[in-house]
Amino acid sequence: MKLADYKKPKELITAVRSDGFRVGFSTLFAPGINVLFKEELDGVWNGSCRTWVFERARVNGEFAAAIKASLPKEYVFEVSAVAEKIKAALATPDADLFAPGLDVQIFPVKGGGVVLMFRYDGILVRAVNELSGSFLRTKNAWHVRRPLADILATLAQRAGVLRDHIYIHDTEIVLQEYAAASDVGRPTISVSGMSPDYGGAGDGAGDREGENTILTVVSKPLRKLPVDAAMLAEAESRFGLYDYQVDGVHHLLASSSSLLADDMGLGKSRQAIVAARLVPGADAVLVVCPANLKINWQREINVIDQDAQVGIVGQTEHWHGAQWVIVNYERLGTIVQAIGDGLVRFRVVLYDEAHFLKEVDTARTRNAFLLSAHIERRFLLTATPILNREGELHTLLKLSGHPIGEIPLSDFQTEFAGSPDLRKGLADRMSEWMLRRRKDVLKSLKGKSHDIQFVEMGADQMGEYRNALADDSVPAIVKIGKLRRMLELMKASWLIETISALAEDAKTIIFCEYIESVESLAEEFGKAGVKVVTFTGESSAIRKQKAVDTFMVDPQVKVFIGTTGAAGVGLNLTAANYVFFATLPWTAAAKRQAEDRAYRNGQARHVTVMIPVVVGSIDEQIVELLKHKESIEQDLLADNNAEAEGVEKIAQIMAQRPTGVAKHEYANP
Repeated sequence: MKLADYKKPKELITAVRSDGFRVGFSTLFAPGINVLFKEELDGVWNGSCRTWVFERARVNGEFAAAIKASLPKEYVFEVSAVAEKIKAALATPDADLFAPGLDVQIFPVKGGGVVLMFRYDGILVRAVNELSGSFLRTKNAWHVRRPLADILATLAQRAGVLRDHIYIHDTEIVLQEYAAASDVGRPTISVSGMSPDYGGAGDGAGDREGENTILTVVSKPLRKLPVDAAMLAEAESRFGLYDYQVDGVHHLLASSSSLLADDMGLGKSRQAIVAARLVPGADAVLVVCPANLKINWQREINVIDQDAQVGIVGQTEHWHGAQWVIVNYERLGTIVQAIGDGLVRFRVVLYDEAHFLKEVDTARTRNAFLLSAHIERRFLLTATPILNREGELHTLLKLSGHPIGEIPLSDFQTEFAGSPDLRKGLADRMSEWMLRRRKDVLKSLKGKSHDIQFVEMGADQMGEYRNALADDSVPAIVKIGKLRRMLELMKASWLIETISALAEDAKTIIFCEYIESVESLAEEFGKAGVKVVTFTGESSAIRKQKAVDTFMVDPQVKVFIGTTGAAGVGLNLTAANYVFFATLPWTAAAKRQAEDRAYRNGQARHVTVMIPVVVGSIDEQIVELLKHKESIEQDLLADNNAEAEGVEKIAQIMAQRPTGVAKHEYANP
């Protein structure tokens, strides 16, 4: 089948979502869309949601028709269909959709008022203007002389920015005048905050003192805590823990700072729940996790304690009185405020998928630092503590209270980043803080193997690919995205043919990088008579859970198709014994997270991970990129497990091609 067969006209607008104040449009990839939505329709691109965002007031009955009128004729655009999507989006607003990404911060000002900083948003700017805010041009911020309660109420009522979405600094700042004549009357902001210090130890005469301080901190051990052996043994028996899980609970309890970095599927959440139960005290336990995992955490808590009172922020009305409180990262501001108001106290906080906090300047990370200042016991959980570079660990170390998190980030990088020898020093220091086990602790697992398949496409498909590759009018980053989309579509027939030839009882997960590929593949599998379910970030929470449940229990549903970003974390898909990557993600950690949706506790079959690589395409370069990124991860995590060996095997096969390797030749019929 030709690539053109998968490029039949489709509805340009794939999804419409709203928070009640803004409306976001997700589209298929198409040349000229950026120009249309940004320059002609005055939309704003939201990278985290991958949508074009417009103010609610502009999206009226004629908006869909206005888009159609501006589109080139080759695009399919049904005005009535888009109008229905808009209507449905406005009827079911999601308050957490766009506001958290604005990173609103409020600084109390010495002498009165506050300073507001946020990413540009027209609705938010108008709300601040209503508060008679003065714009601080040199700092791209606003000075507002109104009571904080009035400010919060206006931001919520006029811009949909809730207290949950805001980081409020607890240190007063000073508005100082610049000395330069050109800056007279323009105040600057001097502030200290909770986020990591970027500065170095100092210079000149202070260097020696700074160096000594760093050496003292680097050598400072973790504070050890006693663990009641009898209590731990009772928990092992009561909750049916495996031996390695008992060790995990002990690790979390035995130090003042700890990270549990077990491979996906080893039960990090269960170990953390049991450990939190064993921490003495009457205060509640706080679970911070991605939004799509809140229900999973509630279920897991009730497995351990069916009578536990579990409150979910945003869903449970009286969550303040619950024994366990679950909150997604976007709503951490609510917890910070509740602690400040004395409404709730926590004895433990669990940060699930803690790598969500690696960006130090976001509101979610700043609020996490505020939380940690009020909660003594902090358990960090993530199988991917490092995705790209060593500096990502600094935030997690500081957040959890590890001594080396106290040194400035620049000094941390000088001390621990850049070479295998330096990374070895960091790995040694982390060994007391991080516990990481491989899948081989699960004796019931039958193993996991990686199988790379070189796919040779027909001349017409590769000709179209090479034409896109040679198009110098397209920026490189845009071109890469276009090529990866093309490759996902080019593999459709190979995927259908290969999966249809599997055993009758086989079930398969297919990971894509692009939503439109998920939709196209689902359509093509449907034509081939193969039942599938889909899972993307645009799906509602109810639809996502239904897709998982259906795939797990319905023997007729053979294929689960999802995006790596949405389906690659937190799901239990052990009904599958095959995992296919239509395109590899950008990091080895993301790949490993995704494939271990199948390879985890509860899996009774051997899992095969299949990676189709189109010969002569950027697929080959992506494999090499993953190998490089994993070399950093290997130095720090000492993780020589089957997954790492799988990537290494891929690289070895790549180096051997074209001789000595059986290639899967695939051409147009």
